[in-house]
Amino acid sequence: MHRLARFVSTGLRPAIIVLVAYFVLSAAVRIALPNGLTLDEAEQSFFSQFWLLGYGPQPPFYNWVQNAVDGLAGISLAALTLPKFTMLLLCYVFYGMAARQIDARPGFASLAMLSLLTLPQLSYMPQQDLTHTVAVLMATSLFLYGLFRALTRSDWQSFLIVGLAAGIGCISKYNFVLLPVATLLAIASDRHWRTRLIDPRLLLSVAVAAAVVMPHALWLISHVDLASSGTLSKMAASGAPNGFGRIMKAVLSLLLACIAFGGLSVAVLGLASRGHFKAALAGGDEWTRLLGRIMLFSLAGVVVVIISTGTTKITERWLDPYLLVLPLWLLLKFERAGADTRAALPRLLPVFAVIMVVTLLSVPGKTLLAGATGSYSRINQPMADMAAVLRGQAEPSLILADSQHLAGNMRLQFPRAEVHRLEDWQDALASPPAGPMLMIWGAGDDADVAPPAEIDAILQGRAATPSTAGRIEQPYLFSGGKRQFSLSYLWLGQ
Repeated sequence: MHRLARFVSTGLRPAIIVLVAYFVLSAAVRIALPNGLTLDEAEQSFFSQFWLLGYGPQPPFYNWVQNAVDGLAGISLAALTLPKFTMLLLCYVFYGMAARQIDARPGFASLAMLSLLTLPQLSYMPQQDLTHTVAVLMATSLFLYGLFRALTRSDWQSFLIVGLAAGIGCISKYNFVLLPVATLLAIASDRHWRTRLIDPRLLLSVAVAAAVVMPHALWLISHVDLASSGTLSKMAASGAPNGFGRIMKAVLSLLLACIAFGGLSVAVLGLASRGHFKAALAGGDEWTRLLGRIMLFSLAGVVVVIISTGTTKITERWLDPYLLVLPLWLLLKFERAGADTRAALPRLLPVFAVIMVVTLLSVPGKTLLAGATGSYSRINQPMADMAAVLRGQAEPSLILADSQHLAGNMRLQFPRAEVHRLEDWQDALASPPAGPMLMIWGAGDDADVAPPAEIDAILQGRAATPSTAGRIEQPYLFSGGKRQFSLSYLWLGQ
């Protein structure tokens, strides 16, 4: 471990090599597991059929990247896995590059980059099921790199990077919008930095960001309800108190989310800095003030959102753009208090290694041990076996599924078929399908599920005689036959 610590401490490139190996292994582990898709994977699989300016509650950046990958390589589990782990790696790399703008010592930038592992949103959660969140994390790191570079070098390329990152962030997750606003307020409130706001090259950042955001913004103008309804419904709990009680409930939720987001990072980096924690609370310089104010103004913006939207619940995932800078801020605070953070790298490397192993093994562990624990994930669903049974009956040209998750799985299993949700059947049947149409519903553990109401409307007036509704049952993968997964279906024009 000491040899690895010496290797990593020699510069940013060695640390990047370690992370490249780790994320390649992470991607390989996911590809080696069954191809039953998680919620976010299924969403990407389904929407990869369409190039749209907007896809609903989430901005389209990750969808566009996924569509480009699928267009080049075709739909597959590997194609669905590659964008996420590539963006996650870039998040770490950009973060290390951002830290190097503040402190050019090789060991410091490497430590700052690896310290992201202490944030569960950057280590554990992406291994589970994240897409749009990973995109906004990457955009945030790129934004920080461009910002710090603009404040130190002040060249036009830096302002270009800031604008590009701001644009990508805004079309990755809508909550990113608060970060540029908070950054401007943080700079304007500090005498050391505020003169940078009169640099005319700032207009380049604005122009680039506007150019990136504009196509989706034009769509958003006429689809505000569609884009906001899903998020707001998740943030507002039913039966929540009104007025001041609701606000206090939401603020408490925000505080708990902050602790969940950064508590491990504070504990790990604080213990590694030994005896400098109290001094770090009072110490600092112009950089720690700037980063602290960015976080403070961002969280103040969240409070404004709480007051104005009826929010009752904030999760740590929504804090990603605002608190991503936390590990770097902590390291700088400890440095200014007299701690040698680079000397802490050998002590921290075993902690980083444990986090990497635990997060890497979490998904395969849950999947392979599902039969013993009785807890089955979506990856355990035998979608390939189900598809094999259906393919033995006919090859569909059109598939209508009763959920987006099921539709995404069928898109992966039948890449040559057009796949739609049952609720969109009128658009799907605007022109007659070229071959057999498959309708599927009721994926789960129930032995008998009634057909959805849409099927009666679809069959009404059709000349073709539908097949008798069928039900397939297959055991969950790695269940040892203990538990069955079922799926209902109906053919038309078979």
